[in-house]
Amino acid sequence: MMSGSATSATGGWAGREIRTVGTDEFRTILARHAGFLSRAPGGRRAILKFTNLSGLDLAGVRLAEADLSGAVLQRANLARADLRDATLFGADLTRANLDDSCLESADLRGVTLRDATLNRSNMTRIDLREGMLMEAKGGFLEQAHGDGGTAMHGATAHGARMRQARLSNVLLKQADLRDSDLSGSIMVRANLSRADLTGCNLHGADLTGANLSGAILEGTILTRAIMADANLAGVSMVGALLDEADFSRATMTGVTLPARLTGSMTEILRQHATWIASNGEAGRRADLSGVHLVGADLSGVDLSAAVLKGAVLRRARLVGASLAMADLSLVDAREIDLSRADLRGAKLERATLYKARMLEVQAGAMPIRGHTEWPTNLARARLASACLSNAVLVRATLVGADLTNADLRGADLTNASLVEAVLLGANLEHAKLAGATLTNCIGLNAELAATH
Repeated sequence: MMSGSATSATGGWAGREIRTVGTDEFRTILARHAGFLSRAPGGRRAILKFTNLSGLDLAGVRLAEADLSGAVLQRANLARADLRDATLFGADLTRANLDDSCLESADLRGVTLRDATLNRSNMTRIDLREGMLMEAKGGFLEQAHGDGGTAMHGATAHGARMRQARLSNVLLKQADLRDSDLSGSIMVRANLSRADLTGCNLHGADLTGANLSGAILEGTILTRAIMADANLAGVSMVGALLDEADFSRATMTGVTLPARLTGSMTEILRQHATWIASNGEAGRRADLSGVHLVGADLSGVDLSAAVLKGAVLRRARLVGASLAMADLSLVDAREIDLSRADLRGAKLERATLYKARMLEVQAGAMPIRGHTEWPTNLARARLASACLSNAVLVRATLVGADLTNADLRGADLTNASLVEAVLLGANLEHAKLAGATLTNCIGLNAELAATH
């Protein structure tokens, strides 16, 4: 478990002696800590305060409830580590690998996570507020850490679970937080400038006074979020869900939001038809990116290969419409009716399709001359409570898709990829799953899991 050698590192701990731990001593500490966690006689909590563990391979280590205050863990491999309820106050985790780790309810105040990776980590209820670690010298208390603020500048945390986290004043500048769950988190005055929050869940989050200038909020759930006095200058909100969000006194200069349709839909469709018939040599491809089309009736229209990225299609009717090879990524299509529509080869990545009617939809792979078949892309699409009965989804990409309570009765999912998809409450009665990839699915029926 522990390999490599700890190198000299002080990080922000100027003047503080950082001790090293030998392999044998560390193994003894871990063994006693295991006893402590199981409340066995002789067990002892791991105390690794101000310890240099930089560069060590600690993958899968069990240090829940351990004290790692002020520890230096630069470039340490903590993938899959159990750090629940651990104290990492003021620790230096610069460039550390924390992928798939569990940091639930951990104390990370004043920690440094610059350029660290936290992909898919569980950081529910973590405390990442700024903090100041003090030490006694000559009878006086002095600041031990060079910087009391928590730094996650440049950190990568794809798909991390950070619900109800305390992140006030945290430096998350240029952080990559795509598809993370930050619902209910307190992020007052946090610096998220130029951060990538694509597909994040910020439902009910408090971002009062936060700096989000230049950030990417495409496809982000901001329902009931508090963004009063926030700086949103230059922010892209294509496909974001903004219901009941509070933007009072926020700086909105240069914000990209859904826009009303300009021009005639009839003319747009006519030009698009000419573009299709002429193989792109005449007419004009339909571009409805970010267009507000709530409740529009476009049933039976031909929008094959059209661009509708981030369009607002709530409660719209596209029954029997042709949308083959169209770009529908990031669309807000809650309660849309796509029954019997042609979606072969279409891109619906991170599309919001809550309660969508998609029965008998054709979303199999699209044969392309001179190429292999092009699959329909529904990666990370939000399909909770959607009706997909008898839908054709052969070879479709549904990686990370949310299919909670979806109706998939009789759907053809042959050779589809459902890696890490959420299937809680989904009805798969008579669904065809031959060759489907169901690795790490959440809520998969035990009988189905055993056969795949």
